[in-house]
Amino acid sequence: MDKRKRRLPRWAVCLLVLAGLGVAACVWELISSQNPYLLSMKRALKYEVLGLEPISQQARTDGLAEGYTTQHYGDGVAVDGFDGHTDRKSVYEDGTVTRLVNELDGYRLDLPAGTEFDFTLSPLFTRALGEGFDVTISRETATYNGLGDVIGFELSTFLPFLFQNNSVREHVEHYEYRFLLSQEWQANNRVAVEQWSDEGGVDFLSAVLQDPGEAVYDGYLYATVYTGSREYLRILCRYDSGDAALRDQLCRSIDQMQVFDPTGEGVYTAEYELTEPENWTQETAQLFSDISNGDRMRWGVFTQDIYGTGIRETVPELEQALDYTFDVLLSYVPLNTDFPTEFMEENRLSGRLIQLTYQATDNNNEELFARSPLLDMYRGELDEQIRTFARQAADWGHPFLFRLNNEMNSDWTSYGGVVNLGDPQIFISVWQRIYDIFQQEGVDNCIWIFNPNDRSAPPSKWNDSLAYCPGDGYFQMLGVTGYNNGTYYTQWAEQWREFDVIYDEIQEMYLPHFDQYPWIITEFASSSIGGDKAAWIRNMFDHIGDYPNIKIAVWFSYADFDGDTPARPYWLDETEETLEAFRQGLARLQEGQS
Repeated sequence: MDKRKRRLPRWAVCLLVLAGLGVAACVWELISSQNPYLLSMKRALKYEVLGLEPISQQARTDGLAEGYTTQHYGDGVAVDGFDGHTDRKSVYEDGTVTRLVNELDGYRLDLPAGTEFDFTLSPLFTRALGEGFDVTISRETATYNGLGDVIGFELSTFLPFLFQNNSVREHVEHYEYRFLLSQEWQANNRVAVEQWSDEGGVDFLSAVLQDPGEAVYDGYLYATVYTGSREYLRILCRYDSGDAALRDQLCRSIDQMQVFDPTGEGVYTAEYELTEPENWTQETAQLFSDISNGDRMRWGVFTQDIYGTGIRETVPELEQALDYTFDVLLSYVPLNTDFPTEFMEENRLSGRLIQLTYQATDNNNEELFARSPLLDMYRGELDEQIRTFARQAADWGHPFLFRLNNEMNSDWTSYGGVVNLGDPQIFISVWQRIYDIFQQEGVDNCIWIFNPNDRSAPPSKWNDSLAYCPGDGYFQMLGVTGYNNGTYYTQWAEQWREFDVIYDEIQEMYLPHFDQYPWIITEFASSSIGGDKAAWIRNMFDHIGDYPNIKIAVWFSYADFDGDTPARPYWLDETEETLEAFRQGLARLQEGQS
């Protein structure tokens, strides 16, 4: 009897070895991967299943002087303990430094003693305000630009000794700082920029606004703290450029910053309350009341030739084809332009309301690396031009809708945040400055519209639309803009979006904050490339009643061009089918409102 042990065939041994290597590779991949989807699963396992703490008690207070004080914040409110709270922050004060431990964004940061914090927009960022400085800290995520980015980044985390990947840094340089890093932009905007990295791998940028005039701050310090994942911490410090000691202190604080895995869910505590100006004319106040409280939807239109043949030929022809008279017309006014008094009066006499869009651009938003008029406004250099415009508006004296610098959370406008030092506070300062000038010049016939785009570019938290809100008392209507851009630009992975998909997202985004305000779709349309435009219009009329805050909707009847090619044909009368779909929709709504 053969008692020798039977051996596995070599092929079976090879399979077992490969299977073992595969299991080991999967385990290592799970441990090492920084893929955003796996990362969220790993954090849930770490915090929710295993019950681990994001930062140890020793690390929270290590280095603080004896006798420090502690204040915890749960969901934006001062609390004694964190039970039941998902948005957790702790502030420690020892007389030398103020330390913030932010569990939601995963960092510990020491700032000068006496620093106070603003957690009202906590899901987006935290603001820190101290003697001579203002800091915004956000945890951002670098997007993937294709399959190559995904594979390259995963290989760099799986086998870091063999593969290097710079896609996160490239994302930061392009999406966050391509304007600041441009010598052309620097020269045109009188901004001096320095760039360096410290030994710990933190990337710094310093920008000084030359000839600052009346600017609130002229010194800007930017830091990017990398986490080893697709996430990074973006820190923007505003300060007086003459205070070199303060800048050095801020640099040291950032260099010593401790980063850990974030946990929890952010909670907004910002409140936006509608305040109607006391100085409005009776006619303006009545119009606003009619818009806010009326059940009738008002419709408007924009055409390219609105100032010329538009109001005399193009719009009347559209109205005849639709058997409808538009209530609102959209028009644009760039810098170095007078208030269009004659145009406003002609439309008033014909019963139309004008949505006047005033944009801080002198090149139609086409040369973004050129001089930024918004920075000139921030310096206080264009006050007289604004005053002249305001006086003309006041002299005309009748109500109009005033949309100032729309779609500011974008990288396609001269006054966009990323174009202007990456600082939404500049936009807010300019808005408030213009508003105050209008009040000083007696403009009592103007209804102000705050109008971001529905999608931010870059898609960073610091660039969210709420970061640009000018505050209570500085606007009376919320502008909501969401286009179905179509699918022409395949390199941007554009997708066909139905009306209800766009505005369901808009309502979810804005209703918790701006439910008191009447909303206006300041401009919208559907492209015809990538789907059935007439069906899109029918869907729009089927669903527009789902959003009761929307009181006015304005169709942008023109196009976006790629050279001479209409890349996004938005014309309302593009075909007989699109025109008929709109006519039938208006008729249905009028029957329902009668």
